[in-house]
Formats: sequence, C-alpha cells, structure tokens
Amino acid sequence: MAWDSKRQFLIDTNPFGGGGDKDKIDRKAVAKEARMGFRVAAMGRKKD
Repeated sequence: MAWDSKRQFLIDTNPFGGGGDKDKIDRKAVAKEARMGFRVAAMGRKKD
C-alpha cells in the first residue's frame, strides 16, 4: 500500500511529463526520483 502511494505521488509530481497514462509506470522516472530522494535523505543524516 505504501508503494502504491509513493508510485502515485511520483507520477503526479513528475516534472518530466508523467501525467499521461496513470496506469502505465515509467520505471526510469520512478528510479530517478527514488535515487534523488535517497541522496537528499543521505545528505540530511548526521555524520558521526
């Protein structure tokens, strides 16, 4: 369920034109957004 919500969020907010077919997943765009999110999360962590 969480993955479906994340997928729908990425489709809705995709600046690269993901607003076309809602049922067809663009795996490259989702992967790019996920990598970007992981980088931001990693930068925000405390470094001990």
